[in-house]
Amino acid sequence: MVWEMARSRSLGLFASCLLLLLCNGAEGQRGRERVYYVGIIEDLWDYAPSGKNLLNGKDIENDEHASVFLEKGPHRIGSVYKKAMYRQYTDATYTHLAPRPAWLGFLGPILRAEVDDVIVVHLKNFATRPYTMHPHGVFYEKNTEGALYPDGTSNMFKMDDSVPPGGSYTYRWEVRPEFAPTDGDANCLTWVYHSHMDAPREISSGLIGALLTCKKGILKETNYTVQGQTKPESVEESVRNDVDQDVFLMFTIVDENMSLYLEENIQRCSDPDGVDQEDPDFQESNLMHAINGYMFGNLPGIQLCQHRAVAWHLFGMGNEVDIHSAFFHGNTLLDRGHRTDVLSLFPATFATAEMVPKAMGKWLLTCQVNDHLQAGMQAFYEVKSCGSEGSPMLTGGVVRNYYVAAEKVLWSYAPSGKDLINNVSLTEADSASEVFFGKDDGKIGGRYQKVIYKEYTDNTFTTIKPPDSQHLGLLGPVLRAEEGDTLSVTFMNKADRNYSIQPHGLHYDKRFQGSSY
Repeated sequence: MVWEMARSRSLGLFASCLLLLLCNGAEGQRGRERVYYVGIIEDLWDYAPSGKNLLNGKDIENDEHASVFLEKGPHRIGSVYKKAMYRQYTDATYTHLAPRPAWLGFLGPILRAEVDDVIVVHLKNFATRPYTMHPHGVFYEKNTEGALYPDGTSNMFKMDDSVPPGGSYTYRWEVRPEFAPTDGDANCLTWVYHSHMDAPREISSGLIGALLTCKKGILKETNYTVQGQTKPESVEESVRNDVDQDVFLMFTIVDENMSLYLEENIQRCSDPDGVDQEDPDFQESNLMHAINGYMFGNLPGIQLCQHRAVAWHLFGMGNEVDIHSAFFHGNTLLDRGHRTDVLSLFPATFATAEMVPKAMGKWLLTCQVNDHLQAGMQAFYEVKSCGSEGSPMLTGGVVRNYYVAAEKVLWSYAPSGKDLINNVSLTEADSASEVFFGKDDGKIGGRYQKVIYKEYTDNTFTTIKPPDSQHLGLLGPVLRAEEGDTLSVTFMNKADRNYSIQPHGLHYDKRFQGSSY
């Protein structure tokens, strides 16, 4: 009997220890709760607060491209629109806004978390319409999805689908391992959140922000001070320990024609009663080709330190016209292990890339889609010396000299005069090629004046060097170099207007950028 009692006590003690170990292990895997207080506000937003196209210094009304979108008139809204926006507050009183970088524009606050963490968002709606918060890239239950659609739920499971004016709701989202960065991913992945009762219209109205999910051990806590109701208060913020800073950019054509505030924004016109909402020119004037809600170089404050790592988080939203090529002048990035200076974006795609800026100066950041470039989807970023030492430059390379001229030529797109696939004349009546190569009805045909690059043998520019291959066509010569080499290009303009040569994927300083801005 004594032995039985002792054995029972031993088993009980063992069970208690095992339970304690299991609990401690679960606690270790649980991560932490990261709490955010977010309000939805309504305010006026200016796409070009300087009043200028900062790429050329012209006032908006004197710029033929900027004036299309930003000049106010009897039937034009101009650069200022009412929007709904997410804003972070320091605590549950919702009295003090949390600090935010100027370049974030109208985007909501950046929400950060690591694997196994729980993101807790206390949302308060200060707007005049019901809205929600719906995340991408994290796990959520039906009662914290924040998306309104006929999903078969009711009662408490629908409360997250519509937060009324003056109302509040708490969302809980989990960064489970199956949603987190994999071993082959960047340390942190780019996601977004947005309102999702009528998502296209609500995003156009301004309700979208960025969400960052990271591997374990990437985030650290830092404190900043804000003025409380009675005294300064310390507020905690999560930042990364593997890069100097994160920069988040949304490339999109913000369609203000879809905004829930269009009628109110029309009242900003000097003759609102005369506005025809179906007028194509009016609709075009409300297509704001923006980066974080800024156009024509007005995006403020992207300042980087030379030789310090920067994580760029880019995303696209919108519709079929939102195909973007984000080009970083002056520096290159690593995108999923590949060296590039352009990141491609489509609607609802998210890109994460890392840059260690080498070239100092003020550089352009643009969408290279021709129409978007002309319509103002351009910004600046600046690289400064912050006292950091970079890795030594490679030595032992050679200087590779090229002599290139720009020359005007009459170029034929089909010198044979035949459709060589179907073995018929390019101008045969009713053929597919006749549309492009026929010369009747004032059409040009297949021969056009062009300016092309030609390579010469030396700096006298008297002897043309034969092209490497006929297939290059109207392309310029191929310039080749190895790691550590220097390309020295002597350029002569033999054409009848100003031209330059701008390289991609190489290191250069402002003297050799070949671009005017």
